[in-house]
Amino acid sequence: MSDRKRRKHVGPPDSGRGFAGRAVSTIFNAVFFVVAAMLIYRGSVLAYQYGIRLFGEPPMSEAPGQEIVVMVTDGKDFDGIAEILKQNGLIRDTTLFRIQELLSNYAEDGFQEGTYKLSTAMTPDEMMDIMAGNGGEEQ
Repeated sequence: MSDRKRRKHVGPPDSGRGFAGRAVSTIFNAVFFVVAAMLIYRGSVLAYQYGIRLFGEPPMSEAPGQEIVVMVTDGKDFDGIAEILKQNGLIRDTTLFRIQELLSNYAEDGFQEGTYKLSTAMTPDEMMDIMAGNGGEEQ
């Protein structure tokens, strides 16, 4: 018998997997790609929303808001100031406030020591402007 007659199957070797094994592998790959696409989409939406808040964070409440007196001491860093503002209900997120401060001009000069009358109707940028001494009401 010649070698030609012995080799009936021409093509890639099956490596022992049958139809069921290939079907399970295909389904697993499809599910994996769908889940990966959903996670990428969700992450993109969250990043977009965070970016919108970063450059356009709304005030905590509508005007006239509630006035709150905040004291900034000499040794207080930006993280400490952000925590005070959050505890007093002036900002929603300390990390977001810290990033806003880093992207602003206030990161170089810092905030001035003093007692400030801030409002829940102010945006974080307005609060930073007041605490930097560029305007607003200092007591």
